[in-house]
Amino acid sequence: MTKTALSGTFIFRGLMLVQFTSLLVTAALAAFMAGGLVGMAALWGGAICLLAHAWAGFQIWLHPRNQEPRHQAGAAIRAELGKIAIMLLLFWLSFREWPDLRGKQAAAALLVSFFVVQTAGWIWLARATGGPPPAGPPGDKEG
Repeated sequence: MTKTALSGTFIFRGLMLVQFTSLLVTAALAAFMAGGLVGMAALWGGAICLLAHAWAGFQIWLHPRNQEPRHQAGAAIRAELGKIAIMLLLFWLSFREWPDLRGKQAAAALLVSFFVVQTAGWIWLARATGGPPPAGPPGDKEG
């Protein structure tokens, strides 16, 4: 495996682990504080985010064809468009097929859990992909 493939695998697995953990914690807190329906709604809201990011992460970091530099821009576009399509479809199906989600508490739990899992992923990606701080005093830039 190349260095890029290893770091992509590390980033993808880390993202999935962080999002899955935040999904479980958020759902458990919602179930404990407001009951089973709210807990299930929170679990599903986090799962929507996790599923969409799993698709996008696979496209960007794991798909063998997309490791070539000439395919990376197209892979990023497919990943983002697919992620948005997955999220919109799952939200639409959820509210259409699960009438209990239309209540205030369940809908709030679904959306809050989605955003908590999303934010956990953003934090993980920011920390995992951030480069080392620049050497030297501030303002001393080479180039």
